[in-house]
Amino acid sequence: MCLQINHDCSYRVLSLKSSILIRWLCILTLGMLGANALADSSENFPNKAIRIVVPFAAGGGGDFIARSWADKFSETIKQPVIIENRGGGNTVVGTDVVAKAAPDGYTLLLVGASIATNPALIEKLPYKTPDDFTPIGTVITYAMGFAARANLPANDVQELLALIKAKGPLSIATSGDGSATALANELFKDATGAKLMAVPYKGAGPAAIDVASGHVDLLFTGMSQLKPHLDTGRVKLLATSGSNRLASAPDVRTIAEQGVKDFEAVVWWGILAPAKTPTVVVNKLNQALAVSLNHPEVMKRLAVIDGEVRLSSPQAFDALLKDEIARWAKLYKP
Repeated sequence: MCLQINHDCSYRVLSLKSSILIRWLCILTLGMLGANALADSSENFPNKAIRIVVPFAAGGGGDFIARSWADKFSETIKQPVIIENRGGGNTVVGTDVVAKAAPDGYTLLLVGASIATNPALIEKLPYKTPDDFTPIGTVITYAMGFAARANLPANDVQELLALIKAKGPLSIATSGDGSATALANELFKDATGAKLMAVPYKGAGPAAIDVASGHVDLLFTGMSQLKPHLDTGRVKLLATSGSNRLASAPDVRTIAEQGVKDFEAVVWWGILAPAKTPTVVVNKLNQALAVSLNHPEVMKRLAVIDGEVRLSSPQAFDALLKDEIARWAKLYKP
C-alpha cells in the first residue's frame, strides 16, 4: 500500500512538473511568435495610416508646420497621414497621448520648445521627458521678428534699452509659458537686463493683434504672424532673433548685430514617437521626412515664415532635446 501511495505521489509530482514545463514552453513559444510578428510588422512598416498629434489648437503655428509637409509625407510613405490637434495644458494633453501610445510608429508627436521647458515649469508631468519618447528628428527652424507697437518711441534695440532705462518696464506679449516667444523674452532679459513684463496669450495671433492695437508694447513671433500688421504699419520691426538676417527682412539687423553679443533665439520643431519604437521604424520615418521636407512645394510654403528645413538624425535630435531640457532648467529653476 505504501508503494502504491509513493507511486501516486511520484506520478502527481511528475504531472505537476510536466504541467509547469508545458506552460513555460507555451509562454516561450508565444513570446517568440510575438517577437517575430513585431519584427515582421516593423519590416513591413508602414501598412496603415499614420497619426501626427499636434499638441496645439488648429490654425496656430504648430498646426501650420505640421500641415506644410504632411501631404508630401503621405505621398512618400504611400499611406494616409492624419493631423490630430490635441491642444491643452501647455501641450501636455497631446504629448501624453503619444507617450502612452503603442511604440509602432503609427502615432507621432510634433514638438517645439515646450517639450523641453515643461519639465522645469510643471512639477508633475504624466510622462517623463525624454525617457518616454523616441526621437525621429528635428524638421524645421526659423528666427523670429522682434516687433513693437507703431507708436513706441524706439526704433531699434539700443533705443529700446535706453527707453526702458529712462521710463521703466515695458510689456511684452508671449504665447504662454514655455513657448518660443516666452523663451526669447527670457533670453533677451537675461542678456540685456531689460525690465519686461510678460503678458501671456493663448496663441501668437491674438498676441500680435494686441500689439498692433497698442495694448501691449512688444513681442517676439514668427514673421508670418507679423506680416499683416507690418504691411498696415501698425507694428514696426526692431530686430530679428537669429544669427543671420531674414530673407523677408534683409535690411533689418539681428539683435546680435545691434550690440547684444551672441544673442540667438530660434524656433525649432521636431518629431517624436513613443519610447521603444523599433530602430528600423525610426529610420524609415526619418528617411521619409527627408524626402518630404525637401520637396519644392514644401520649401515654398515654409518661405512664408522664413523657415529652414533642418532635418537631423534621431541621435542628434536626442542630444538637442537633452541639452534644451538642461538649458531651460537652469533658466527657470533657482
